[in-house]
Amino acid sequence: MTDHRHHPVPILIETDLCDDVDDAGALAVAHALADEDRVRILGIGINTSGHWSHSAARVLNGYYGRPELPVGILHPTTDAIGPEDYARAISRMHPSAATPDRMPPAVDVLRAALADADDGSVTLVSIGYFGNLVALLDSPADASAPLAGRELVRAKVARTVVMGGVFGRRARPERGAEPVSETNFVHDVGQTARFLGEWPGSIDFVGWETAADVITGRTLPLTQGDDSPVAIAYALHSGKGTGRPSWDLLAVMLSASELEGHIAWSEPGTVAVDDIARTLWTASADGDHRYAKVVSSAEQVADIIDDHLGRPPRQPVGSISASVSEVEAWS
Repeated sequence: MTDHRHHPVPILIETDLCDDVDDAGALAVAHALADEDRVRILGIGINTSGHWSHSAARVLNGYYGRPELPVGILHPTTDAIGPEDYARAISRMHPSAATPDRMPPAVDVLRAALADADDGSVTLVSIGYFGNLVALLDSPADASAPLAGRELVRAKVARTVVMGGVFGRRARPERGAEPVSETNFVHDVGQTARFLGEWPGSIDFVGWETAADVITGRTLPLTQGDDSPVAIAYALHSGKGTGRPSWDLLAVMLSASELEGHIAWSEPGTVAVDDIARTLWTASADGDHRYAKVVSSAEQVADIIDDHLGRPPRQPVGSISASVSEVEAWS
């Protein structure tokens, strides 16, 4: 395992923290890796527009003792919620950590974080949709950085890890139907195509099949307690003790070069999409893309991820639980 204790990897996270709870799990894993000095979280961009997603990210940052982390969101913001509503729920339970103000545009947060980073140092982790990243490419020079977006990415981003696409069959196809088009790719096919075709530098992909059988989060009530916002999010989304596939969590782990010996990489190639967002893979020696393949058992990989997901915060910021009156006042 690579030792990053003296050189934590600077990571910038783009997430659709709204619908699936693996986004919340991915942020938890990122904070656990930061507690180990394996990564340094530069900022978080929310690529959905519901303000509950922004506040939920702030709750998780506060829970892990990093309330100062910048969080941006896709503008204009709305009051939209995901179908399982865990983002609003943990926001209302922890309103002191989830104040609804200070919601800068995600592109501003991404630009500022990249501008402050050393050249060629940042790993960008995309575990959601691509609207913010396309907007970043199109962004002009501004007060935070004298470079336009494309040049800023080229100068600062050393590696990009993306959860998205379908590159093969799941290990256990008997467990259910497999998607033709993966959710992150299909959300806005035009933006996906632009990101795949225009993003500078290499991209490592975590496909749907890679983590569909890697179930984590079942033991959160035991490892963090029932009142942990991470445990609450998983219970509301999937049911207490049920767990969830680890797509986004695996992407964050790979951003810190964890899981060595458990994940192999494909030959280089190029990823594109067709008009219904099916993944088009072309092997090519000079391609800038590759995709991950699990070479250990799903249970082995799940145990390693769960070890990070379930870790209590190293330095929590006191109590962020809510009183009844605070919950009633949050709307």
